[in-house]
Order: sequence, then structure tokens, then C-alpha cells
Amino acid sequence: MSYPRSAFSQHNTEHLWQLIEDCPLATVITADPDCQLVHMPLSLSQDKTQLLGHANLANPLTQQQNTQQHVLFKGPDAYLSPSQVAGIMLPTWDYATVHIRGQLKEITHPDDKYATMQRQLTQFESEANPWDMSTLSEHQIDKLFSQLFFFSIEITSITGTFKLSQNKSDDTRQAIAHLLATQCNPLSRYY
Repeated sequence: MSYPRSAFSQHNTEHLWQLIEDCPLATVITADPDCQLVHMPLSLSQDKTQLLGHANLANPLTQQQNTQQHVLFKGPDAYLSPSQVAGIMLPTWDYATVHIRGQLKEITHPDDKYATMQRQLTQFESEANPWDMSTLSEHQIDKLFSQLFFFSIEITSITGTFKLSQNKSDDTRQAIAHLLATQCNPLSRYY
């Protein structure tokens, strides 16, 4: 038996990349027995071969250099009730997730650190009033960066599980998509 069910496997990498961009708060599963889960925002590199991040020096990821990591991105989800959608016999939960495996490597060159921070700022800052590192002096940037651990996770595999009631009829799935759209739930765009 395969789990998650193959019907829920997502192979469209554009959907996987988009989920990472839309939901960047990742859960990194480490080999550290004292702290096996680390939550942090990660950015996808422009060429989509790496995840990029930074952490304070107390973060257990600083001890995980050159090790395999498992990273989970949890996308939108929704509880679905038979009282909401005809065609559903029991309550269910639909969701979208992305799992990445890759090797963590420290980023040490100052230019690469700056580029990593700039990539994250570009993704996370508000377009209306973005903060820019140019407001800091070179000395301030050097001091701040000396207190951070910059890293990449070289992506070796990527899989997605998009449980979108694929085992239901087209009419039921359309009703679910409509319900979620009226609720402004971003999961609706994946149906």
C-alpha cells in the first residue's frame, strides 16, 4: 500500500514552486535529538535548485552542515463537511503540501550572504513600503551578518501531496472549489 495515495501526488513542479513562494514558512526536520523540528521561512533560489535561509547562531541548523534535511512546506487546507457539500459522505480535510530533501550547506562568502538576504527581502517585504538593506552602513551589515548563519539546501528531491478530493466526482469537486472560493480559501485555485 502506498501512502499518501498516488491519486494525491502532485507532479506539476510549477504548482510545487508556487506553494513554496506562497507559503514560505517551512518545517525543517533535523537529525538533532534535542531539537528535531525547526520552523523558519525559506526562499526558493531563482534557478529553483536550492532553498535559501538564515538563522541566528543558536539555531540547531548551524550543527547540521553537509547533512541531509527533510523540509516540509504546508500550504492551504480546508475542513469539508457533508453539510457544506453534497457528495461528501463523511467530513474530510483537503490540503496541499510540498516535501523537499536536500543537503544543507553553509553560505560563507559575504556577497552570497548579501544575495541570500536580498532574495528573502524581495520575496517577503511589502511592495508598498519595502525595507532595503541600503539603509544600513556596510559596517552595520557586516556586524548583523556575523550574528547569522546563512545556508542553502541543495534540492535533491521534491514531492507534493495535494489532497483535493480527487476520489470524488467532478461535480463534487467543482462544488468544493466553489465553496472554498466563496470563503476566499487559496486552496480553491488547485482544484
